[in-house]
Amino acid sequence: MKIHDKKYDYIIVGSGTGGATLARELSRGNENILVIEKGRHEEKYGSFADSLRYFDLHKITHMPIKSKEGVRIYRTIMAGGSGFVSAGNFVRSMEEEFKELGLDLTEEFLETERELKIAPIYEGLISKGGWAIAEAANELGCNMKLMPKAINPAKCIKCGNCTLGCITGAKWTPLVYLKEAEERGVEIMYNTSVKKVVEENGSVKGVLIHRGKDETLIKAGKVILSAGGIGTPIILQLSGIKNAGNSLFIDTFVMVYGIHEELSLVHEPQMSLVCTRFHKSDGFILSPHVNHPRPLKYIEAGMSGFMMDDKKTLGIMTKIRDENLGRVYPNGSILKTVTRKDRGKILKGTDLSTEILLKTGVKLRSIIKTNPTGAHPGGTAAMDEIVDYNFETKIGNLFVCDASVFPKSPGLPPMVTIIALAKRLAKIIG
Repeated sequence: MKIHDKKYDYIIVGSGTGGATLARELSRGNENILVIEKGRHEEKYGSFADSLRYFDLHKITHMPIKSKEGVRIYRTIMAGGSGFVSAGNFVRSMEEEFKELGLDLTEEFLETERELKIAPIYEGLISKGGWAIAEAANELGCNMKLMPKAINPAKCIKCGNCTLGCITGAKWTPLVYLKEAEERGVEIMYNTSVKKVVEENGSVKGVLIHRGKDETLIKAGKVILSAGGIGTPIILQLSGIKNAGNSLFIDTFVMVYGIHEELSLVHEPQMSLVCTRFHKSDGFILSPHVNHPRPLKYIEAGMSGFMMDDKKTLGIMTKIRDENLGRVYPNGSILKTVTRKDRGKILKGTDLSTEILLKTGVKLRSIIKTNPTGAHPGGTAAMDEIVDYNFETKIGNLFVCDASVFPKSPGLPPMVTIIALAKRLAKIIG
């Protein structure tokens, strides 16, 4: 084993929403900071073919990873993490839950909303198909509203492929913060896997990394894991925190698609509208959404999805607060099923989605439902279980800051909350 020739004040593992925010906030001081990212800084993105490089895919099938029970989970391994391929939605989530744990994030939420210029999406970006869904939903009492976004309407070309990477830079991503951090002297090490955290006398000594065949110890005063709801618990378990990895949620979602002879969602940002009326009472939200590339529709719904004409397709996503009963194991395997309670939430949401689509003029015989999928893994290093209220684990100076620390599923876009948590942690340890 080699020993790196430099000791850092902070090592941040992961360059996604949490890691990039921490790097940017901590870089305001004079500390030596290293960000370690398993993926690379992608120069080309925005198409399905591009996404095959940065989405986490099975090595043999080249399909998105899935749990032992067959539930697919979307995540990326790249600079900016999964935040880079988000739909650009910025809704406060888990505000009350963290407040109950003694963590009032009001100041950090406001700070984030100002910096990112979060606001309801510009109405001019919504297509006729989106407005038709909104009108039908509102007639049914669903109260479909404009989604809060961090999208510059002057740059948005309405390609509808937000979740493949924004080619114009209209959408805020963690790379904005990462670039600021790098300009202030933060070092970033790409294509590098962190195997485990090394401790000495109950406190952090550094991290053990893999680059090719080499194994190197990099020393640090403090280590922060921001590798996401799947990556973080793997590192924690390999570092001796055996009870990490439990309580996995993924914000399970299902799409309902249907054919309309005159309308589609081709020319608008994904998830431009949202109905949160049923979030507290029934545990789900609804939002117009279509994954446009045919291969993605095939992954979601087989040949029925593949054959759908994108220029005639309307769709609505049902996203639920799923039960956090899954588990991530040290070898990377995942236990996650759709429970009976989760299926009940999905059924209510998809039945209502179908009713809305039919009201817009979608043909009943064309309706299809996709398989349950997840894209917001978290809960696997929950606050008050794996980390304390200062984000610290039982290993001194080892912290966690990403969706892993959420106590349960938000069922809402988590990025604003992750940024707020990272800002708070930076104030605690900076």
